[in-house]
Amino acid sequence: MASKQSAPQQRLDASMTLLTEVMENPLDPSYAAAAARREAQALQGRGAKRRPTMGVIVGLLSLAVGLITTVATVQLRVPQPGAGQARAALERQISYLTEQLTDNGLAAEELTAEIDELQRHALDAHQPELLEQIRLDAVHNGSEAVVGPGLVISLSNATGTMTGEADPNSLVRDEDLRRVVTILWAAGAEAIAIDEQRLTPTSSIRNVGTTVLVNLVPLPGPAYVVRAIGDAERMQAQIAASDLPDFLHELGVSWGIRSSTVAQSRLELPGAGARSLQYAEVQPESSLGWAP
Repeated sequence: MASKQSAPQQRLDASMTLLTEVMENPLDPSYAAAAARREAQALQGRGAKRRPTMGVIVGLLSLAVGLITTVATVQLRVPQPGAGQARAALERQISYLTEQLTDNGLAAEELTAEIDELQRHALDAHQPELLEQIRLDAVHNGSEAVVGPGLVISLSNATGTMTGEADPNSLVRDEDLRRVVTILWAAGAEAIAIDEQRLTPTSSIRNVGTTVLVNLVPLPGPAYVVRAIGDAERMQAQIAASDLPDFLHELGVSWGIRSSTVAQSRLELPGAGARSLQYAEVQPESSLGWAP
């Protein structure tokens, strides 16, 4: 007796195959393929139209930027008449003010000399001691010109620094001049001048860039002459015992700065003129050496 075989089991949704196919694939395959082809052709057409359009826009923008840059460059290079006129006016104003400053300086010197002469006449007969004290004060504070023996120390920039970019170390600087002046004061100098600038208690020696300023006046260089009035032999002895000779030798060996020291029997130092007092204090009579 033949064994009975069991019938194959069917899916529970086998009867719903048509409904499932409709839900999952609502479009006919042929229709879907045709729609995909049309969409691809449309995209290709839009891309082909867009690419030339973007290229034209980029080209126009590049042309506009180049044109603007060219116009701006030309305008910057063309001299502006207004700027030239302003520069000429400024130069005339500087020249005029410089002339006024020179004239005022000469007038101030003449008035100072007149005041000094009147003061001497007034005090010479009645208070000669006071007149001598005023003269000594003028010598010490640098307001009056002085004459006497002394030393001349010269410092010069290294050879060849006038052309091209010079090494700052090969130029005479404010610190070099200050060192020379300090040692001269310590050696017994009674009055000192750098070039034509008399040093006073309020004088300054400084650099602005590569330019040396004394009393805020720029010195031309390349040589700077320090003149000191006093006992030349004593000052030479004091300088020899200081570190100034070694310092000047090091400047020459390392940086090519030349220096010389010469004794002079007669030196003339200009006066710095009267200076306005910032403040004053009354000293005891015993410290003045004279009584009013």
